[in-house]
Amino acid sequence: MKRSLLALLLYPLTITHLHAQSSSATLDVVGWNIEWFGSATDGPANDNLQRENAKKIIRYLDADIYGLVEMVDTVQIRRLVDSLGSNYAYIISDFCSNATAPGSAAWRNGQKLMFLYKKNIFSNVKTRGLLRSSTEAYTNWASGRFPFLLNADVTIGSITKNINFIVIHGKAGSTSSDYDRRWLGAQELKDTLDQQFPNSMNIIFGDFNDALNQTISSNSGPESSYKPIIADSTDADHYKSITLPLAYAGQSSMTTFPNVIDNHVISNELTPYYVLNSAKIRTDITAVVPDFVTADNTSDHYPVFSNYSLAGLITSVPNIPPSEAGVTAYPNPFHGNISVKAAKTLTDVQVSVSDISGRVLSVRSYRIIPAGTVFQPDLPPLSAGIYFLRIETKQYRTVIKLIRL
Repeated sequence: MKRSLLALLLYPLTITHLHAQSSSATLDVVGWNIEWFGSATDGPANDNLQRENAKKIIRYLDADIYGLVEMVDTVQIRRLVDSLGSNYAYIISDFCSNATAPGSAAWRNGQKLMFLYKKNIFSNVKTRGLLRSSTEAYTNWASGRFPFLLNADVTIGSITKNINFIVIHGKAGSTSSDYDRRWLGAQELKDTLDQQFPNSMNIIFGDFNDALNQTISSNSGPESSYKPIIADSTDADHYKSITLPLAYAGQSSMTTFPNVIDNHVISNELTPYYVLNSAKIRTDITAVVPDFVTADNTSDHYPVFSNYSLAGLITSVPNIPPSEAGVTAYPNPFHGNISVKAAKTLTDVQVSVSDISGRVLSVRSYRIIPAGTVFQPDLPPLSAGIYFLRIETKQYRTVIKLIRL
């Protein structure tokens, strides 16, 4: 699923300047660092103005779930949520840097993680901190600022999916030590998700405190410290970095920093439901808070957005026959591997294989498949039966029925 650096450079995604918008037909997700929210000593000087601006922005974005970091004052948090109406619920992490439980001064004044979500969309909600029993993770995740997991049944229309949302706030800093701690933290998080949630729909989002296309660290080489999660992988539990194209397009998720350090990364199980190119840095929030940048009165981070069609309707593109799409699959019926030939050049392609019940077995994305290319879809071991190969671009989708003998 991952693309190599070379592939990204040769075949970059075309990034439009249109902003993706929330919709009642999609699951809309936002990660946002609201800089030292409500802190009496750090961040924006006027806490009440910060709260009012945050309310305006959250109402404007109208997402279904927000993963928020740097949330400090619980009184201001409660006032913010109450101002949004009765359909919102929230859960704050009971840990933060240097605090393993509420009550201490470090927790009261520290940067906590938080979920804000719509109650009519989310049910059976459960949360917990990941990696909390690991001494190494305590160190690598900013002295106890562990990844925060929310698991829930998410219902859009008549379709319900169980999804894991993991909000993170990575170790800050650009030293070699900061880089190494982020790398080790990312590796342990990936290993834990592979072990505990190998077949789940997972989204990792929040403030990574490093870019995905490179690192902000000056003494640690060119690779992102999140390479253990985002790198090309051969394992079954791979991830797609849906905000990575924004970094290659030269965008920034901060008002004062020239990189995309606030990111969304999704597991292969969630990829078929991702609305193509919906990942956006929501700089359009300046429409509701015009002095957001100049006055630095709300945050130095922009919200980052993505959305998902739980029906699997990734785009509103038409279905066309394989012959019209210019793709053939052979041999079919098949015993082992199957090959696909593209008679036409295809761009921004998702190739997935599902079983007869609709369960997605594999998925892979390509920047470009030149005309005449023959490739083999990723296939797990399959028993005899009927399967479906789906090939989708921005313009159309086509489905080929496969028979495994």
